[in-house]
Amino acid sequence: MNRFAWMLCALMLMIALAGCQSTANGGTLQVTPDNPQIFRIGSDVYTLADYNRRLSQEVGQSIANLIQQGQTHEQIQQLADQNKIRTGIFERMVQDTLLLQYARRNGIGVDPLTLDVDVFAQPNAFDPTHPFSDTTALRIGRAQNQVVLKVLARNTRADMIHARHIIVNDEAAADQVLADLKAGTDFAKLAAERSKDATTSTTGGDQGWTPKGDLPTEIDAAGFSIALNTPTKVQAGHVWYVIEVLDRQVGTTAAEKRPFDSFEQLQKSQNGQQFYQETFQPWYEQLRKDSESSGELVLAQGFDPNTVPLPFPAQ
Repeated sequence: MNRFAWMLCALMLMIALAGCQSTANGGTLQVTPDNPQIFRIGSDVYTLADYNRRLSQEVGQSIANLIQQGQTHEQIQQLADQNKIRTGIFERMVQDTLLLQYARRNGIGVDPLTLDVDVFAQPNAFDPTHPFSDTTALRIGRAQNQVVLKVLARNTRADMIHARHIIVNDEAAADQVLADLKAGTDFAKLAAERSKDATTSTTGGDQGWTPKGDLPTEIDAAGFSIALNTPTKVQAGHVWYVIEVLDRQVGTTAAEKRPFDSFEQLQKSQNGQQFYQETFQPWYEQLRKDSESSGELVLAQGFDPNTVPLPFPAQ
């Protein structure tokens, strides 16, 4: 795929790990022959106008950029068809709405302070020449976005360890740390005084819950094999770790694994996409199947997203 295709398709990937955006705020326009219903979830009805708005939001600017770079309407249309752009947007629109409904039913909401920071971090969120302008629509969109990402993170799971460590230069220093720990010296105190890891030395060496694959290979292997609450020395490259695993959550099924604490944690994980595909996608597919079986989700017969015109800029 050439670079123009990537520009057009970047936002269309079903995995949202590069920056998920939820704009599932439809159901605001009346259903008419010119604006038919395309799907319903519970009492929320979504129309062709809702889909057109989502289409413009997601690819309108990318299409304009491609045209400025010399791509023709026919080339852009071909790219959209080849990469199933419009179908992907429709499926994600349904997914976002189902996830918002799941969030409501399970008490998953938005932190107001976090939302404020998010809103005012958006481009043109605040116009100093119009200090009392209404930001309601922006706040709703960003709130929905946060909720969708929370649900996504909570239903993506991985084998994880909760560990703390002290990094030192050589084996002799690691042996001394182990001896001091055995003598009763506090782990956090030693981490603050001796660890080369500036990030965790201020937290007593505690690195929190870490998904499998996010630590150096030797540390990762040790973390998932050594006994709990047993400080152990491990060499990784040119340094030595004294690692203590405080807790471990692993399993052969998704339910036995640990959910991610946040979308940011998932986004930073080395194997985040793999975890998403292995655990979130099957969970979502079951959620959607159950919603259709119960009649909660109803897709309009005959609606084909690929027949909807792309949002080319006005000439």
